[in-house]
Amino acid sequence: MAYRSRTKAGVDVLRFEGDLSAGEMVKIKNRLTRLMNKNHKHLLFDLKHARHVELAGLGMLVDRLRSIRAQKGDIKLCNIRPEVRNALSMVGVAGLIESFSTEEEALRSFGA
Repeated sequence: MAYRSRTKAGVDVLRFEGDLSAGEMVKIKNRLTRLMNKNHKHLLFDLKHARHVELAGLGMLVDRLRSIRAQKGDIKLCNIRPEVRNALSMVGVAGLIESFSTEEEALRSFGA
């Protein structure tokens, strides 16, 4: 899975181009650490193209979530397919991370 990153309304939006796997999370872990080190505290993961998630990938996501929340920031999700939403719910991650139907809703939620 490749991803693209951009900043919109003070939020770093990472658009994933494939599944949320452990291998792909390892690839972006350094990017997330660099963003956090630059005091970027609001991250939005657009999962529009993700069809599957791996438990190990979710573990790394939760690890980054804890780190960024310790800095008074947050990670949110948007554009989640039903099969990915079900997987997040089954492993209990859905209760930890806010998700939104659209990018616009998610961006507004950071300002609230």
